[in-house]
Amino acid sequence: MKLRYRHRHRHRDLPLLPIFCIAALCLALLPRVAQASAQLQCTFDVNSETHHTVHGVATDPYTVAAVPIGNRFRFKAIVLAAAQDTAPGVAPSSAPSAPAAIESVNLYVYYNTRRQPMVMQHVQYLQPVALRSPAPDALTGRVALYSPLLGKELQYRCALAEVAP
Repeated sequence: MKLRYRHRHRHRDLPLLPIFCIAALCLALLPRVAQASAQLQCTFDVNSETHHTVHGVATDPYTVAAVPIGNRFRFKAIVLAAAQDTAPGVAPSSAPSAPAAIESVNLYVYYNTRRQPMVMQHVQYLQPVALRSPAPDALTGRVALYSPLLGKELQYRCALAEVAP
């Protein structure tokens, strides 16, 4: 008698199995709510030329490379994401949210010498907030630096912007 009950019970659950599989597949294919991200946008003026750079969020600061600005300067921006506070095994929320938190923004300006680049400036901004449509100088203001040998001027301004994915 028990065998017949188990057999009947198993057949009753069988038609539900394809429905559960289809439902799981549909949930997996639903578009996820995209989370906005932060982006550092910088403008440089040197030797009557204007340069624009865009820097994304980094997880490893040692892999970020400096970019040349004109012939005499280099610029490195490290936008470091804050560590996520999610418990192990818990999926992050799919509700719309603000951009991921930024732990810090480190800016380095180098002057190119014959032997190697020389650090002229290092600035750190702790826990800056990304803005939806910031002014071009919202994070740094307008900064002017002068090369140590020829007195060449480099001006720059940066803003931390919230961008849609």
